[in-house]
Amino acid sequence: MVVLAMVVVAGGFWLRHYFSPGEVVKRRFLGVVAAFEEERLLGVMASISRSYTDPWGQSYEGLAGRIREVQETYDALQLNHELSEPRVGKYEVRLTFHFVLWGTFEGNRGYVLGSLSDPCTATLLWRKEPQGWRLAATEELDIPELRDELEARRVDR
Repeated sequence: MVVLAMVVVAGGFWLRHYFSPGEVVKRRFLGVVAAFEEERLLGVMASISRSYTDPWGQSYEGLAGRIREVQETYDALQLNHELSEPRVGKYEVRLTFHFVLWGTFEGNRGYVLGSLSDPCTATLLWRKEPQGWRLAATEELDIPELRDELEARRVDR
């Protein structure tokens, strides 16, 4: 009887952790990465809020255009990333990650964005919407190759 009670309690804790906002967003993020690498634009965009914003004036539609452009320009995309622990609020989750984007262009494989010695960094804000957790904003973005351009395009300065 005691063993059964311990199994039930342990199962309850596991379920609570599995369905916690931070864990749900991490799984959602990994699904977006997989869709991006498989060049499924609609799979990526399904996890992005229609009200998406960022400090560079990008909208949902603009972001879709940029993603499509990268997917059309490069083949065999691979996003190597390292996630931080999510910062969880009542209806939002912030997720910071470091990444390097690899791809093939005109038969040559190599870095597209970032490098092992100088990776890119992004902080993403996910919000709970009626359809589930969606990427609502990119709060910070550091891409070594585009630092000057990103700084010049910031509209929130």
